[in-house]
Order: sequence, then structure tokens, then C-alpha cells
Amino acid sequence: MAACAVAAAAVVAGCAAVPTSGSVRQAGAGQIGSGQEQDYSQPIPVGPGPGWNATQVVSGFLAASASFAHDHAVAREYLDRSAQRSWRPGWAVTVVSSLKTSPATIVSRPLPGQPDDQPEQFARVTATGLPVATLTGTGQYLVSSGSNSESYNFYLIKINSQWRIVDLPTSQLLLTQADFQHVYQPRNLYFLTQSGRTLVPDPVFVPQQATNTELATGLVTALLARPRKGWLSGAAATAFPPNARLTGQVRINGPNATVDLGGKSGKALVVGQDRLAQMAAQLVWTLGSGPIQSVALQLNGRTMQIMGSQYQLMQAFHQWVPAQPAGSSLYFIGSNGIVGELSGSGQESPGRVGAVPGAAGAAGGPPLGSIAVSPDRRWIAGISPGAGRVYIGELSRGAALQQWRPPGGSCCTSVSWDGQDDLWIAAGGTVWRLSPGTGYSPTPLVPVSVAPGDEVTEFRVAPDGVRAAMIVRGASGTQVQLAAITRSGTTAVVGQPVTIGSSIPDPESLSWFGPGDVIVLYGTPSGPQLDEVPLNGGQPTLIPTTDGYPVSVTATSPMDSASDIAVGLSDGKIMISANQGAFEPARAAGLAPVYPG
Repeated sequence: MAACAVAAAAVVAGCAAVPTSGSVRQAGAGQIGSGQEQDYSQPIPVGPGPGWNATQVVSGFLAASASFAHDHAVAREYLDRSAQRSWRPGWAVTVVSSLKTSPATIVSRPLPGQPDDQPEQFARVTATGLPVATLTGTGQYLVSSGSNSESYNFYLIKINSQWRIVDLPTSQLLLTQADFQHVYQPRNLYFLTQSGRTLVPDPVFVPQQATNTELATGLVTALLARPRKGWLSGAAATAFPPNARLTGQVRINGPNATVDLGGKSGKALVVGQDRLAQMAAQLVWTLGSGPIQSVALQLNGRTMQIMGSQYQLMQAFHQWVPAQPAGSSLYFIGSNGIVGELSGSGQESPGRVGAVPGAAGAAGGPPLGSIAVSPDRRWIAGISPGAGRVYIGELSRGAALQQWRPPGGSCCTSVSWDGQDDLWIAAGGTVWRLSPGTGYSPTPLVPVSVAPGDEVTEFRVAPDGVRAAMIVRGASGTQVQLAAITRSGTTAVVGQPVTIGSSIPDPESLSWFGPGDVIVLYGTPSGPQLDEVPLNGGQPTLIPTTDGYPVSVTATSPMDSASDIAVGLSDGKIMISANQGAFEPARAAGLAPVYPG
């Protein structure tokens, strides 16, 4: 069992830079701006000039591709008619550090789609660059691990004595990192849990577009297309019927957006009241992070009355987004081994300290090395100092603690509760789920789609119960990964993960932090540091801490205000950043502080 108390560490090598992106913060309708039609900063594209050579045409096309105005209208001027019809880049992007174009060479090859025995003369121009990332069609930024430059061949023909591109190396956009940072922005798309009454944020990068009308239209189009694609596929749901289609653009009138939906092939779209409310919830939370304050939903050109109003506000669906309020109680293990609670603390109050009810807060209870408290503050779980067992019990007077051991004597490394009072345990490199009503006997092993040989050392479930952040240790190093939980009856499966925060060298602990971010504690040669890591794959942001040696981190996930952060120091002190202010000593002292969740 001694091996359970020793944490192995590895360093991730070969990281690429990722775009700068702060966290996505949602604001209530009363906090948003005027809501008038806005023009956004866009690159000013230049069409092909008369007499340009083939290399100039390719360079001009690559530069014009960064403008999304009118569906890349200027970039399409560089293409022949066939390529104009077939080029449908969408959101997907190959991001390169920079691009260098070669002089043109004349080659003989068939036209695209023509037999091999009918070659034509083409000018071939090669663009070379180091890939640093790809943006998927669902808006997830994935950092590339390679260190070799790639070549992208463009083929051109002369049309009326002017070179035009007839064959592109990829159907998606090819942008430099500087262009990507300029024209893409972080946003949240909102989907639903399978129960249909909880919203699930999907943080993504989206094209800035030229106006908020075009931006809103793109966001609604994305809602209609997903989550049938991407990492949330199968885990999250959408209220929009499969045959729903956006009729024209989203219309912006002052602070209001009107979304008109119809059926496929012009057929009428018929939706019941429950589904209308779900659709409205997805729309107002997705569109409401900008200047839009309310959304009117139309079906077949007719405005729908939903919950007695034709204008839907974010406040009406506030309870659909599970979150902890700022100022939640903080739980910790006192020096005497008793679990304590610090409640009512904040910038204006030091709070109150007391023992929790039940066996965890009583003298003579089993020793604990780390703990987790359920979001409803009903249950507590703790890992023994030797990591060989988990203790579980209710936070009520006289409640006892039950014991659970992982099979094969493997080590328990983390515990996390979800909103259904299911307990998720990382043990032996994989994940177990213990459900209420079963006496906390183990359910079948929860499959986690990590690479062969990799081990999950920490697993944290988001307040929505669908998304999970985890630390995975393997041959390629230790990484922070994001995955979705798909539930079916009493079973649950953790899907294929995506890596986030790839520039973090040695992640040790993490906590959820708002709808679109996690906080990661990691080691550096100068000591532990904290980073805010966006789920969309964006660049982490350093969080200044304080003197001392942080060994654990926890945070709240509020919706209407800034998060509270608490760190446990190696000497038993607890430091709290209330409302994202400076870290100050807490009134309580102890080990492994945690907020519920």
C-alpha cells in the first residue's frame, strides 16, 4: 500500500503555442450593452490584380481567406468556377505558424475529376508552414505535436490570361496563427442533458464574422448541426428537430434577435410547448453572451409564445444552468483529522468554522487524506491516507461512514460527486462510479477512452454531469483531458477525450472554474503554479497565487459572478481568493480544502 502514497510525475514535451483566449463569461440581460447592429473588425481582403503571377495569386488567396465577409466572397475571386462551387470551408482550420509560397512550376496532370489519360498544363505553387494546431468543424482547437513543416500544393490555370486556382490542397481554411487570433473568438454553444432540463456549455472558437447578424446566424446554424458531431456527440442532446432549418439570417432589432425556423424542403415545423422552451433556452444562452438581450423564436414565420412571452431572456432559464454560488461553504480536513466546514466567508466576512455533522466530523473517525462533498451537501467521500480505500457517508447527525476498496488493492487517487449524487473514483488508473441506492457497491467499470497504457489519476465531473475533466498519465507525459459522459439507464460511458492546456508541463490537480474553464495546479522548476485553462483549447492564463507551496486547488463555478478559488498549502494553511480578488489567509486551517462538487 505504500506505493499508493507515492505520486509519479512526468513532463509533457514538445508543446506548441495556442491562441490567446480569456474565459467566456455570461452576463444577465441587464448587464449587456445596447444591442444595436455592430460591425466587427475584419481583415480588409484584396482581390486578385491584373497580371498577377501564380505565386501572387496563391499568396493573395491565403490572405483573403482570413475574411469571412459574405462567405469569403473576396477569397472566391481567386478560384475558378468549379473550385468556387466546391470550396465549403466552414469553421475548420489548419493553423500554421507562418506560410511561405514557392515560385510556380509547370506540371502536367489531369483536371480534378477527369481521367488520368487527359492531362492538362498547370502552374503548381507550394505553400509551406509548420502546423501548430487544427480547429475542428465543431470549434475545438487541437494543438499539433509535430515539429516538421508541411507542404500544401495549389494548382492554377489561366482563364482569360489571368491565373486562377483550380485545385486546393484542403477543403478547410489554411490560416496563419496571427490571422486565426485576429478573426476567431471564444464563445459557448449550449446543448442539453438527456433529461432535457439542464444546459451543457460547449466552449468553442467561432469566426468573428463582419457583423453580429452574421455571427448570430453562424451560432444558430451550429446549434442546428450539433451535437451530432464533436466530443459531446451521444452525451449531450438538442431540442431542435433534425429537419429544422434556419429561414434566412437571424434578424437583429436593437437588443432583440429573431430566429425563424422552418422544416426541411419548405415543410412546416411543428413543435410542442416543452420542446419550444428547450429550444428557447439553448438560443438565449448561446446568443446572450454578446449585445443580444432577448430572443424571439419563430416557427414558419410565426412568433411563438413561450412561458407567456414572445421575448425570451436568459433570466427565465437561469435554473437550467447548474452552478455553485460564490461564497459556497469550504470543506477541509482539520489538524485533528476531523472534517470541518468554513461557511459565510467572503471579502467582507471571515466566515464561521465548525465540524460537519456525521462520522466525518466526529472524533475517532477514520483518517482521511482528501475529501469531496456532493453539490447538494448531502454526502461526503474521503480517501484514506494510504489511498487504499474510500469512505462514504451522509452529512447528517449520527450518520456512519461506509468503506469501499478498489479491486486488486489498487490505489484511489481522486473522488468527485456529480449532481445526481453519483460518486466518481479514479483508482488503479481507471474510473469507477458508485451510485446511491446500491449500498455504494461498485458499478461495472466505467470505460475511459484513453490511449492504451495511459492512467487516469484525477477525474472531476462538471456541475452539468455530462462533461468531465481529467489528468491522464502515460508514455507521452501527463496531460489535462476533456471528455463527455454518456448515460443510458444505470450505465455510463466516458467518451473519447480531447487534450486541453497542452502547454502545461506537469499537471497535478484540477478543479472546474465557470462554464468554460478549469483551474490546473502544476509543477515548475520554481514551484507550483495555477493556470486557468479554457475548454476550447485556447491558451492557459496564469493565476497569481501567494507565498507558500500550494498542493491542492478547488474553485466554485458560479454563473452570475466571479469564482472563488481556494488553495491548500503544504504547511496546512488555506488561502482564498474571493470573487477573484487577491489570495488571503482563510479563517480555517487544514488539508485538502474543497468546495462542493
